[in-house]
Amino acid sequence: MTNWTLVAVLVLCTTAAFAQDQKQDTSPIDPNAPLQPLDTAPTGGNANKPPVGAVRGVEMPFDTQSYDPAQVTPDTNTLAGAEPFTLGSLQHTRNTFDPTITVSQIGQTTPGKGGQTVLTGVSVASASLNFNRNWSGYHFSTVYNGGETFNLGYGAASGFFGQTAPHYQYHDLTVTQEAAWARWHVLLRDDFTATPGAAFTSQGMGGPGLTSQFSSLLGTSLNSFGQQFQPAETINTSEVMRYRNSILGQAEYSFSRRSAFTFSGSYGLLNFATTGFFNSTMVGGQAGYDYLLDPSDSFAILASYGRISYTGTGISSTGTSTIGTGNSVQDYVGALAYGRKITGRLAFQVAAGPQEIQFTGAGGVGDFHTLFVSINSALTYERRRSGLAFSYTRGLTGGSGVFLGATSNTFSASAHHQFTRSLTGGINAGYAMNDSLPQAGVATTKFDNWFVGANLGRRVGQHVQVNFNYGATEQNNPATCLVASCGGTGLQQTVGLSINWHLRPAG
Repeated sequence: MTNWTLVAVLVLCTTAAFAQDQKQDTSPIDPNAPLQPLDTAPTGGNANKPPVGAVRGVEMPFDTQSYDPAQVTPDTNTLAGAEPFTLGSLQHTRNTFDPTITVSQIGQTTPGKGGQTVLTGVSVASASLNFNRNWSGYHFSTVYNGGETFNLGYGAASGFFGQTAPHYQYHDLTVTQEAAWARWHVLLRDDFTATPGAAFTSQGMGGPGLTSQFSSLLGTSLNSFGQQFQPAETINTSEVMRYRNSILGQAEYSFSRRSAFTFSGSYGLLNFATTGFFNSTMVGGQAGYDYLLDPSDSFAILASYGRISYTGTGISSTGTSTIGTGNSVQDYVGALAYGRKITGRLAFQVAAGPQEIQFTGAGGVGDFHTLFVSINSALTYERRRSGLAFSYTRGLTGGSGVFLGATSNTFSASAHHQFTRSLTGGINAGYAMNDSLPQAGVATTKFDNWFVGANLGRRVGQHVQVNFNYGATEQNNPATCLVASCGGTGLQQTVGLSINWHLRPAG
């Protein structure tokens, strides 16, 4: 698994493409004027700007200066693309190499057997890297966060998770390569995660409180590509190592300054290191046509297809086993989308349409199909010292290793504020509701969970920042666990202190 992921990253790292510098056209569009074609052989290093493209969103690194929208490169994402609208990119205007070393000490309360609460200590040693390189029109970026977690007494305490390893690692890596020329824009991206818990609630990564201080660097589900392009991890299980990898390829062709066609294809997998869970692989494709109504507003029509295949065996708490191998689920979606964006200030989009889900069963699981309503929406708003973001997705997911497919409703939100030049704060939260697919003669099973994380950081000198964080999460489980071990019910809380050292001085 590790070798396969490294090969994928190396392929992305060596990808080269030609790109042209583009400038945002902020002049009004005359609806009666004829549309001008794009330059097929641009001169002076600039082509007519297509209405869409693919760039990473605004990131808030260690720099403590007030956010300035005038420094943001305009976002040109498509409504029909895999990545959501963003406010724009600060990192397309400069090269960045910013490694960070972090040491954290966390106190953690976990519900144990008999209603008792187990108090343990967790130490985390981690490192992160934010790297961006722009040269001759190329744009390459790598974002990484990973470390080692040491449990002090947690393995000896028989809570609902059972025995836990005294230490384990986690890794989160995103590699992106972009290319553009004349009418074409191409994006290649690889996302890899290895954690002992569900990525949605940051289980095994220090919890949502510790993760909130990295959310601006790493991006949350608000800034990653859509739910239909990557395996879901929105159900907590016991602390079992799992590996998730998603590869995305996207190509866009601009017919004119107002219209473009975008096609995206993806491959993803979710594998557990132990038996008793469902492993899955997924392939997907999406195509759509975007039309720019004015400099801020656009709409699109899009269609997508996905297929999820399963292996492994689920073993319930009552000893009943379900064979995953041979089962698969596929879906077809048609949707209309609307988007509005103001560079550096506002980004909003929503897409909705019917979704047909078809399940092909094996090992005693019958075939069936159902109709569903798919929704994908996101909102980001930014001011000079504060900002907020929100997203909501509804549709088919892989089941997080617990279900053979699920219909999921997922909410994510975050906010941040800069109180002074040295003091910043942030909060992130999420809620996920997962229902098993409605098989004939079998009642559906439901999991729902929520999390909230808060962080307060103060800069000390030019390279060091001290952060105080708090996190809480809770999951409601059905009466019978469908796999080897589910996360237990009850409130889990973390309180911690972390010290970050940055190579790059604060501005």
